[in-house]
Amino acid sequence: MTRPTLPAGLVHTPAALAAHLSAHKMPGQRSATAITLLRRKRARRNQPSPEPKPLAERARARRHAAVIREIRRRGGETSIEGRYGTVQLDLVDRSGGMVLAHAEGWRAYGKSPARMARLSYLWGPDDAGSGPWAVRVPGTATTVDDALEWLTPAEVTQALARGRRVRRQGDVYAVETTRAHDGTGAGWLPPSHEWRPGTRFLVHRPDDGRRHRPVRLPWPVRFIQQTAYDMGRTGSRANAD
Repeated sequence: MTRPTLPAGLVHTPAALAAHLSAHKMPGQRSATAITLLRRKRARRNQPSPEPKPLAERARARRHAAVIREIRRRGGETSIEGRYGTVQLDLVDRSGGMVLAHAEGWRAYGKSPARMARLSYLWGPDDAGSGPWAVRVPGTATTVDDALEWLTPAEVTQALARGRRVRRQGDVYAVETTRAHDGTGAGWLPPSHEWRPGTRFLVHRPDDGRRHRPVRLPWPVRFIQQTAYDMGRTGSRANAD
């Protein structure tokens, strides 16, 4: 059976097409409205696939998701809900595998007028390649260097300036020292850290059950704990795990 065709000179508007099909009792008789809807449906179905996003943009989106996930896991805020809308954390700086996430907005406290509020978090792996970890830093920090300068205890900074070796595991720094002071500070380590002098390993067992790679420290070390803000809204000083 030969499939009927439309005259070459027919103006294919929905109304003209509907009238022609009906007048010649051709298959596919529809109203002008139905033909319009059918054409729109076909146009949507036949739209070309969107161009894939650039590799750098996709990598940044994955990194942003990882940063937000770790901050949330640790109980931190990832946005500022204020009188003038919601501001999400954005990745504003990256250096040495670490990322600085930052947000600025206006937040109302009780009946007081809204005032500027800032959030900043440093995210990255520790020296053993474990992680990730995230810690809250002052909202004025907008670069990785700013955050590290604030986080790093003065004793660690001084040791680095003297050329001493320093390793970091979570919120604990292992600083090279003399044999007479080997193991200093081990008794004040957080419960999730354990110094094993027999094997020279610093072991990290976070409360969430993750297993971090131990750090081997073959040289005499003393331990210094990092201090940071609480992850939540209060912003008080506390030890960060």
